[in-house]
Amino acid sequence: MSNVYSTICPGCNFGCGLYIRENGAIDIDFRKSSPANAGKLCRFGMNLPKLYAPVKSMIDGKEVTLEDAAKEAAKRISAGSTAFLSFGNTTCEELLAFQKVATSYLCTGVNFDALPKDTYQTLSVGIPYSEIEAAKHIVLFIDPYEQYPLIVRRLLSAKKKGAKITAVWWKALPIANETIKPADVSKLQLSKDSLIISDFHPMSDADQVKNVLALAKNAGARVTFLKPFANSTGAYILSKDAKQKSHGALVDDINKGTIKTLFCLESDPSILPAETLAKLTNIIVQSGSAISDKANIIIAHEPLYKKKGTLINNEGRAQALGGAGTNGLDALGIMAGAKFEFNALHESVKKAIGISTVDEFTVPKYDRPAYSAIQAAPKPFEAKTALVSVYNPFMWFNLADDNDFVELNLNTVRSLKLLKGGTLKIKSNGSSIEKKFKVAPVQDNVIISAKKFGIEKGMLTPVEILR
Repeated sequence: MSNVYSTICPGCNFGCGLYIRENGAIDIDFRKSSPANAGKLCRFGMNLPKLYAPVKSMIDGKEVTLEDAAKEAAKRISAGSTAFLSFGNTTCEELLAFQKVATSYLCTGVNFDALPKDTYQTLSVGIPYSEIEAAKHIVLFIDPYEQYPLIVRRLLSAKKKGAKITAVWWKALPIANETIKPADVSKLQLSKDSLIISDFHPMSDADQVKNVLALAKNAGARVTFLKPFANSTGAYILSKDAKQKSHGALVDDINKGTIKTLFCLESDPSILPAETLAKLTNIIVQSGSAISDKANIIIAHEPLYKKKGTLINNEGRAQALGGAGTNGLDALGIMAGAKFEFNALHESVKKAIGISTVDEFTVPKYDRPAYSAIQAAPKPFEAKTALVSVYNPFMWFNLADDNDFVELNLNTVRSLKLLKGGTLKIKSNGSSIEKKFKVAPVQDNVIISAKKFGIEKGMLTPVEILR
């Protein structure tokens, strides 16, 4: 007998609906009724069985019950100097409970502190996808093929209706009518008919985000920010009044020794540098998928598709998951010393987004307040050669992917006298790696990676390259 769940893909905040069938193994089926993706899935969605590999509760390598793991986690957390990290890859209800546990040091990853408060709603909730299809001029500050593949269908629809697409990117994108180098963004021609598509995530550079907001403001253009985790929008809405830390602040505090224990809720700790993780006394991961081999304690419960709860996609649609599990809430209750009631949390979620019922076919009305003019200017990148990291679902989840190569242009290949089928040496931050390469329409002095190598420091890393 098989179990079938109508659920949402956790790969990004696009909100793609799908069916997961458990029948000895996990099978993925299309859900054509989903308003976000109408049945289509990207290759990450089709690879979900890899993400949902079984996971067991452990304490220092020994298998235990969920309850024992949660109790031991509570004990180590109570020693103090603990940071609580969640990128928003779980239900709204669980995130509200998590905030009650994480009063001392909440980290949602993104750097809201560096950005004006009147831009928070614009960053948190994107515009409906139907408006993207109706746009006359679309400006991409992302690589849609790698980062948010299902947006490509909306872009193609817009183009078919006559839209012009401009890419401000490190290589020529097939979907774009023109490509402008990021360093030449001042050449960008914007008007009130323009729609800017960028993204907002834990590795986003605050100055770059400000620059995109300023471009939109100055031209009277619309702007929408895509996001990388299933419930990023829900996490940002629910934590907007909470004191929270960014990814960068967390790294600094661990490196300084002020944080000794890290508790991760459905978030892979390997997004932090390996040398930073090595300074922690305890890494505690609560998850329904096998996302980390670095944890001292693993609190294992049902995967996302079996959970009872609500996700909010990038458009602001409230989406119900198809499961009935609340083990994640129960584990957080053990750590808090008080049981969390799902129904009470669910009512709080609906109140926070101003809805009476969860209906994925309706986009609630969100206020997008006008924000003040932002003073921002693009900073020139001074390194001779840069490694550009294109963050995508496989990178965020630390999953194996076949994109284990870097992209560079033919000029670079010739100048280094690289051999076809050979490798490229990349040196940075005291480390060196060898990688296969692929020739692509990339700008000079840039190499692009869609896979995490471990030598990167953010999205742009100065590197030395040689044969």
